[in-house]
Amino acid sequence: MMLIDSGIFNLLILLLILLMIWLICMLNHFLVERRRAVKILEMLIGIIEAGNPNLDGHSLHVHNLCMLMYEFLPYPCKLTIRPGDLHYASLLLDVGKLGIPSDILQKSGKLGNSEWEIVRKHPELALDILKGVPGMERIYSYILYHHERIDGKGYHQLTGDQIPLGARIIAIADTYSAITMNRSYKAYLSYVEAVAELKTVAGSQLDAKLVKAFCNIPMNKVDACLDDVRAKMERFYEDRKGAE
Repeated sequence: MMLIDSGIFNLLILLLILLMIWLICMLNHFLVERRRAVKILEMLIGIIEAGNPNLDGHSLHVHNLCMLMYEFLPYPCKLTIRPGDLHYASLLLDVGKLGIPSDILQKSGKLGNSEWEIVRKHPELALDILKGVPGMERIYSYILYHHERIDGKGYHQLTGDQIPLGARIIAIADTYSAITMNRSYKAYLSYVEAVAELKTVAGSQLDAKLVKAFCNIPMNKVDACLDDVRAKMERFYEDRKGAE
């Protein structure tokens, strides 16, 4: 079987992702087709992340958590956000990391200042990748601002409600996922420890009302999000290994 260089393989997957995004937009008004397209997009993202031990299904986990959070949002909040936009933005939040050197993304130790500056560019790189794809304009702000902080100390210094609701939801899911999934550079936290951490940064880093809503979700439903990812990533890892 012909072997494919890892860089070329990632590029091919990226092209497939862009094709799927275009198809999603074209078929957006057909619910069944949209669900099918999201599943394929999820598969492609999973195959990419299967090649990086510091991602390893992170985007899929964030996506699951975001959609779970949406179910438990107060009704007035649900009226201000489209679940389809949250689907796509949470899956694609880290697609810009395809533009970050792999030696930085897979580094087992602490990143240096210059390396962090490169990593911090991934939201802008994601927008560059998505630029020109019809229908994706609504999720640009969710992806670009998902590292903002309520206190204004984030990447772009937005504060409070200046940060789009979708971005604030993703920020909570992203934070919870980052501290509860295995990483080569740090130990993961349990559900109880992670929830305590979220409460500690509520009102400074994260939206306090949304953190409260997240913490009120039954633990078994939150844990099920990661169980689902682990099951899928086992399959995606085998798919990637077979293709490379």
